[in-house]
Amino acid sequence: MFHPTRGGTRGGQDQFKWEDVKEDRHRENYLGNSLLAPVGRWQKGRDLTWYAKANSGDADEESQQSQKQAEIQSIKDAEAEAMAEAL
Repeated sequence: MFHPTRGGTRGGQDQFKWEDVKEDRHRENYLGNSLLAPVGRWQKGRDLTWYAKANSGDADEESQQSQKQAEIQSIKDAEAEAMAEAL
C-alpha cells in the first residue's frame, strides 16, 4: 500500500534554470520571463524592477504637504481678517 516515493517526480523543479529559458524558442510563455530571463539589447544596463522600488521623494512629499497646509492656513487667516474688517 505504501511505496517509497520515486526520485525526480517533482515536475523537473530541480532541473529548471532561467538561463535555459533565455535560449528557449517559447520563452514568452513563461511568467516572469522579462524580469528573470531578460534577452535583448534594450534590457542591458536597465533597472527592470524600477516600479517596485520605493520613491526617494517620499520625504519631499511630506514637506510639500506641510508647506501646502501652511499656505492654506495663512490664506484662511487672511480671509478671516478681511471678513472681520469688512463687518
